[in-house]
Amino acid sequence: MGEAKTANVHGVPGERARAAGVMRALWPLLASVLLAGFFLGAAAPRVPRGAAGLGLLAVAAFLIWAVRDGLRGLDSFFKGARGEERVALLLAGLPEGYHVFHDVACGRAGGIDHVVVGPSGLFAVETKCWAGRVSLAGGEILVNGGAPSRAPLSQARASARALAEFLSERLERVPTCVPVVCFASETFSDGTAATGDAWVCNASRLCGLIRSYDCRVARDDIERIAKVMEQQTS
Repeated sequence: MGEAKTANVHGVPGERARAAGVMRALWPLLASVLLAGFFLGAAAPRVPRGAAGLGLLAVAAFLIWAVRDGLRGLDSFFKGARGEERVALLLAGLPEGYHVFHDVACGRAGGIDHVVVGPSGLFAVETKCWAGRVSLAGGEILVNGGAPSRAPLSQARASARALAEFLSERLERVPTCVPVVCFASETFSDGTAATGDAWVCNASRLCGLIRSYDCRVARDDIERIAKVMEQQTS
């Protein structure tokens, strides 16, 4: 018997997160080089050398602090990229008839981690790779009982709106875009839960959630959406 066919996959997961992490790690070095050049130039005979020396010491202190902070941020971005890769591997196992797009830019700053379109619906997936216990209370996601610095449900809903607007400008019929927050770290205590128009799930539940959703998108509409998305990600 032949192997079962799986989803069509487009794009590279985690690429944007890695690029953002590298930029965060490198900017302090570039800023420090420019500042050091300025203070070295200020060390000319007619400028008090004490002031220039203090400036160079300040630059050195800033560089040490900023590089350490940048490396911590780099690790965070790379962790996020690994989470996106794990989710991408699972999404690749969706059956034939689904299209999966990674790192999609469609008017929203930062882009969308994953877009899935298939017979069961259209989905904008925001991936998180958080440590700690993740829960849902009062329609908001909490980590270890507290609110995170950025609300992932707001991010997912913004992604879904941006994707719907992008497609509506190019196509006559667009299904409802479902916002999903997916935890690659498997730290969501409920496993899967709905909140308003959005869903929250662990990565191991994501494909089951997508396949069981019942939006019933026609094959022709799937292919039209996929064609527009292919042009956007090419």
